Amino acid sequence: METDKPIITNDERDLLKRLLIAHADLQMALSAMTFLAEEFDAEAKYTKIELRRFKCFETTFVVSYGRAFTKSKGSRYDQVSLRGIGVKLSEKERVLHELIVNLRQKTYAHSDESFAHVRMDVTHIDIPGGTFALPHLQFDHGLEFGELFKRVATMDVTHKIMGGLAKTIRGLAEKLPETFVYVEPSSKPIDIDYREMLAESASTTVIDPPISSDA
Repeated sequence: METDKPIITNDERDLLKRLLIAHADLQMALSAMTFLAEEFDAEAKYTKIELRRFKCFETTFVVSYGRAFTKSKGSRYDQVSLRGIGVKLSEKERVLHELIVNLRQKTYAHSDESFAHVRMDVTHIDIPGGTFALPHLQFDHGLEFGELFKRVATMDVTHKIMGGLAKTIRGLAEKLPETFVYVEPSSKPIDIDYREMLAESASTTVIDPPISSDA
């Protein structure tokens, strides 16, 4: 006798929405790490501007990856559970996973002073009427994932977690009575006339002495 198809519960629907968002985050993370791996050569010499471009890829990776495992608002499923999606990491994979999440919390999404690496040198110049201080700012341009095998291991862990997500999502999708699920933003940004904003800024801008920094 053919049994009725199980219908997704409200609880499972909430979980599905959270998993869809997490999958989108991890897809963005994987793309960012792929772009970094394709373009960065650990043996090459780069300018500081080029290194900052690579740092943008790395930052996007860490922040996007970490979002899936960081508490969010608006759902009882505020973060993804690896156990809940059937993913079991090895000890070394777990260490790498926790490193990425901690980097997101301490360095890439927040400016935690215990992890900061910046320097300012000040040159004092005597000018008529007093002394002029010229700050020179320097920032850390090093890459956390500059080493080839670390990048490859990171991509492998991301693929493994995305596989667990996809399998769990597929199981929940089989219970859906409808053919699609759309998670739309619950809030929208304020509409601003940016041309007007720039015009106002230009009319009130005061030119101060520049702060020197690495190009």
